[in-house]
Amino acid sequence: MRNAILSGLLAMACTAPAHAEEREFCASRPGLGTPSCTMAPGTAMVEVGGIEWDGAADAGGRTDSLTFGDLGLRVGLDERTEVQVGYTAFTRQRSRDGSDVAVARGSGDAMIGLRRGLAGPNGPVAVQAFVTLPVGRGVGTAGDWGAGLRVPAALTLPQGFEIDLTPEADAAVNQSGEGRHLAYGGVIGLAHAVAPRLSGELELAAFRDDDPAGHSTDARIAASLAWMVRPGLQLDAEYDRGLSQGAPDNAVALGFAFRL
Repeated sequence: MRNAILSGLLAMACTAPAHAEEREFCASRPGLGTPSCTMAPGTAMVEVGGIEWDGAADAGGRTDSLTFGDLGLRVGLDERTEVQVGYTAFTRQRSRDGSDVAVARGSGDAMIGLRRGLAGPNGPVAVQAFVTLPVGRGVGTAGDWGAGLRVPAALTLPQGFEIDLTPEADAAVNQSGEGRHLAYGGVIGLAHAVAPRLSGELELAAFRDDDPAGHSTDARIAASLAWMVRPGLQLDAEYDRGLSQGAPDNAVALGFAFRL
């Protein structure tokens, strides 16, 4: 099913009219938040998390996760609306509890989303709804469908600074793999250009997960950089530091995005 969805969206992008509108490059990665901009009608963007690692340790042991190929496709439908598809190709998790070591592998679930600009194509406010479909396997799948809603917003400040906000509420899948529960939180970020083709952002995020098996809070601080190699191609890097027991101690992500 996920292959059919991706093929359909790519076909829409490839048959776009030659006069499709050009807008400022605006990728959803890197960072913890969500931008309020949308793709121009008839244009598409591919976003790839090449490799992501996160690790957490406590008195009993340690868990490390590696993700390869976190794929996303965004296609503009009209002046203020875009459709999105996401899929994670491979995840490997290694857990150590004392002298016992366990390794689990799997592929991720699919995500289908819609982002709509409320005030215009480039923000400052948008709404994004999404659903997740349990097509993954092994450690990568949640086991049931989920859904969520985000309201990204951006506020331009003097001296080239920008504040980004992303409140979110989810119907997250229970740890048991059946049913859903409330998860909610948000991200606040401060962005600024570092050099003519390099931008950076500092973010603070906190998410509360009310899973019936045990409540937790994922609070973290993140720093990210995005480098425009050439028009239409961006390379990015991100580092997260956990601030709560429910967050990984450290996380690193490298990826890229390019506009078709």
